[in-house]
This record gives sequence, structure tokens and C-alpha cells, in this order.
Amino acid sequence: MLLELNIDAQERLFGLIACIVAFTVCVFFAFRRFARYRIIADTPTALIRSAPQGYVELIGKVIAGEAGLLDSPLSGSQCVWFDARIDRYKRNSNGKGGHWEPVFRKCSDAWFQIDDDTGICLIDPTGAEANTRQNRVWYGATEWPGALHNYSFEHYSISIVGGNSRYRYTEKLITEGEPLYALGNFHSVGGGRDRLDLQAASRNLLKQWKSDQAALIDRFDTNSDGKIDMNEWSLAQNAALKQAKANQRELDTLPTMHALRDPQAPGLPFILSTFDEGALIKRFRWHVAGFMACALLAFWLGLELLLTETF
Repeated sequence: MLLELNIDAQERLFGLIACIVAFTVCVFFAFRRFARYRIIADTPTALIRSAPQGYVELIGKVIAGEAGLLDSPLSGSQCVWFDARIDRYKRNSNGKGGHWEPVFRKCSDAWFQIDDDTGICLIDPTGAEANTRQNRVWYGATEWPGALHNYSFEHYSISIVGGNSRYRYTEKLITEGEPLYALGNFHSVGGGRDRLDLQAASRNLLKQWKSDQAALIDRFDTNSDGKIDMNEWSLAQNAALKQAKANQRELDTLPTMHALRDPQAPGLPFILSTFDEGALIKRFRWHVAGFMACALLAFWLGLELLLTETF
């Protein structure tokens, strides 16, 4: 044993439980990060122009969506995506120390676009795991921030211990023109890809027409007897099929549009990152190493506790 511990049986039990929980959590997150690392490393980069339908990796630059640029609610910075949060520092009831509690959180859901020089793809950021270069944290005395400042670690420490900075403002941004790495479910529409089931489409049209009997009779009652006979119903069926074919021709003329969104499937993360692929892989490697180091530390402490004699 490397540690000389003077603890009773109850303290050892609580310590063992804490070590087991810490070890389990660290191993879980280590494997989770390792899975992210393997997916990023093993998924080939696709070109938007020729990308297959399904789970793909895209690399390009950010451009604004149809709604234009957004304004971040905290700093007012223009961007295409933001994740903004305000926390308030609340002291414990005993007057010793304290903790941060959330006051405000908003993550934008407006679509933006990625351009890789072969095409443009819309991105629905809902549900994305975002890794951004533009991460800002600053402090203030009011719930809503004033001007944005860059503070040092010393100011960060003072803000937590005391002083007037009772609020922490956290902001993550993706801005127009930044490089973007995107991993998600790719889907294309238009350009003749969408094919209607003509029989089903014509049945749906007939169902709609039957819901308005007056209009149906006015349109297809050729003998003016106030009702639709078999011959007239055959005319309606032919008209519905003709309309369905016209709808298909209209779909064929639509331009091709690509979209990337959350796969919503276990084991397939939706990742948006303004770090390049190499930097992102390196970050996940360090995460794996850090969690495994913490897991080994928890295992060692648990072993020390297990071998310690209690009084």
C-alpha cells in the first residue's frame, strides 16, 4: 500500500462506493469518446455533389441560411448558430462556498448551409454535438451581460470566491465563413429523385374531390342528372390520374436540394465542428486518455481502500 489511511469501516465503504461510481463513469465516457474517435477516423469525406444518401462526412465552409445571419442573445455577435447560457453564483446556506445554477439557456435551431465547392447543403443543427473554436466565458454583476471582455484566470478565481461578478455568461458560436466539419444523415430531394406512386396519388385526389360533392358533380356530371354514374366516375378517375402525372412532372422540374441532419440512430452521432478533422481526432484522443487516467486513479484508490485495515 502506498497510502497510510486511518479510517473506520463506514468511511471505507463510502470511499469504495465513490471509487466504483467514478471508475464506471470514467470508463463509460472513455469508450463513448473512443467510439466518436473511431467514427470520425473511419468515415471517408464525401463531396456534396456526389454524396451517397445516408450517414456521411462533409467538409466545407459555412454560409448563412435563407433567414440570414443571427444575433447572439448575449454578445450580439452575428453568427449562423449559437449556444448561449447564463448561470448565477449562489452561495451555500452555511456561507461556505457555493455553486452555479442555470438562469437562461438558448440554442439556435435556424438552418444554415455548408459549401464544399462542389455543392451546397442545408444543415439542420437540432440535436448536434457542437465543437466550436469560438467559445467565450465572461462574468458580470447583472443577469444580462454588458460589453464582452476577455478575463484572465485570476479574474475567474476572484469571480467565484467573491466580488460583484455573480453571473457567468457562456457562449458558443459558428460564424459565416468558418471552416466546418459535419457528420450526419445526408438526404437529397428534387432533381427527379422523388417518385410518386401514381395510383396512390390519384386515389388521394379522388378522396379529396369526393369530400366536396357539389364541386365533384359540377365538374363531372356530364348528363346533368345531379349524380355521378359509372361513366362519369371513370372520367373522374382518368382526371385524377392525369393530375397525378402532372404533379410528378412538376416534381421533376424542382432543383436538387441537399440536407444534413441528426441521424437519430444509436451509435451514429451528429457532429458539427469548426475544428478540422485532424484537430477533432486529436481532441477525442486526449479525452479518451484523460478519462482512462481518471478511471485508473479511481481503481487504484479503491484498491488502497480495499486493502486498508479499519479500526
